[in-house]
Amino acid sequence: GVYFRDLDKYYNVLNCTPESTDEEIKSSYKKLVKDFHPDKIVSKGLPEEFIDFASERFREIQESYEKIKRERGF
Repeated sequence: GVYFRDLDKYYNVLNCTPESTDEEIKSSYKKLVKDFHPDKIVSKGLPEEFIDFASERFREIQESYEKIKRERGF
């Protein structure tokens, strides 16, 4: 049971659901990576704590995508 709950969490991070297509997941991932990329955040001159938040989020996005990719085999 735990495993699937985790998977749901990964889908949430990517703003997707298990019903989303591989393409939808990939494009959502690309968009998020662009939005939360540490370099992009830094270049906006945002406060330090936002940069920390964004880096954390960026890592979550990467991890979630890896997990879903492995699960779906794309």
